[in-house]
Amino acid sequence: MNDIAGIPYVAANFEMDGRLLNPVTVPNGTTDLIVISHGWNNNAADAEDLYRRLFTSFSQVGEANDLDGRKVAIVGVIWPSKRFDEMVASVADQESTGSASLNSPESAASRKLLEDKLTSMEAFMSSPAQKAAIAELRKLIPDLEDKATARRAFVDKVRSLVDSKNADAEDASTLFFKQDGEDVMQALKIDEADLDDRLTNDGGSASLPLGVGTVRPKTTTAAEGAAGFLSFLSGFKSAAMNALNFTTYYEMKSRAGNVGKAGVAPLIDQLSENVDRIHLVGHSFGGRVVTAAAANSTTDRIRSMSLLQTAFSHNGFSKSMKGFFRSVVDTGRVKGPIIVTHTQNDKAVGIAYPLASRLSQQTAAALGDANDKYGGLGRNGAQRMEANEIDTTHQKMLPSNGAYQFKTNKFFNLEASDFVKGHSDIAGKEVAHAVRKVVSGQ
Repeated sequence: MNDIAGIPYVAANFEMDGRLLNPVTVPNGTTDLIVISHGWNNNAADAEDLYRRLFTSFSQVGEANDLDGRKVAIVGVIWPSKRFDEMVASVADQESTGSASLNSPESAASRKLLEDKLTSMEAFMSSPAQKAAIAELRKLIPDLEDKATARRAFVDKVRSLVDSKNADAEDASTLFFKQDGEDVMQALKIDEADLDDRLTNDGGSASLPLGVGTVRPKTTTAAEGAAGFLSFLSGFKSAAMNALNFTTYYEMKSRAGNVGKAGVAPLIDQLSENVDRIHLVGHSFGGRVVTAAAANSTTDRIRSMSLLQTAFSHNGFSKSMKGFFRSVVDTGRVKGPIIVTHTQNDKAVGIAYPLASRLSQQTAAALGDANDKYGGLGRNGAQRMEANEIDTTHQKMLPSNGAYQFKTNKFFNLEASDFVKGHSDIAGKEVAHAVRKVVSGQ
């Protein structure tokens, strides 16, 4: 792909440690460089399809002279994320099913789900040490219900699959690595009552990037087909699935941060020498990629950042909460507006941190909303910011012909429920219009 809707385009392919795999250049005379990153749910083809759809809309919503005298180019970041089809597992209704024996159909199905999960993990955790750990995890499954020693060993093996250096308090990953394994397993036995009705009562299912997959609605029973398969995950088997899911989430979070810090940051520093302005755009975990790039780059030419349904903590920029990316604000890394799209329609980010809440022994009564310590940016916007850092001129996303008044060095939380109906619904004209207004400086 050499262009998108007439805009020059080049892919920047990165390894998981941030190594750039191909040379990246932009056309001579480029004034405005847009660097965009996909999230966890994309291979290269899917990522470039997302870029094509978003920037086709970007071209369609252009107004006369809004980019007059400017020459735009796009760099599309491609990084090794992974699509998952797992779930946040909840404890089955023990009053109706009783405690399943190891020879029961429920136990057999639970074991199969866990074994399938481990098989899927082997596809992206493929070093000899990781494969050996996964083989040991398989052996521990039959003893999880009855033996605390097996549960502790299971958690220890799960933790050995990933590097703890990227742990932080915002998603309770520090607790995941330091708590006793038995305590971790006890905490991760999630009841369906812990899930917010607003996120599960629509008769559908909620997509969870901590896994990533579905939560069965409370109205669904095991007899109602595949959607009821969580009934097979009773007791500590649900906790084991959640420990594996937290690990896959953590690995994708780590990769996104590494790619942003070690890969995209030096790339934009290099490219900034030949352009006037750089604009960062990130979707889902791609929001973490570009925010990490902003935090670790040295160029003073970053003029805007658009975080579209981003999957990191809504306190990530907060001073009072010591947000992980607070340095972006304190050092003025973005010399222009930062827009954050958010909506309750985004069930992925809306309940991105239920396992973190459980690990920290927090109640899940307000799971995912603005009052939840572990809420997500794409669900609630930037929270607990200083009064002068959030601009309230625009608190909702406008139609594709709406007039924004974006200001330099301010955050704009754009509530997008009218136009964004799900986590990946970010390629429409209304989203593109907001991005274009930020890029054009209007």
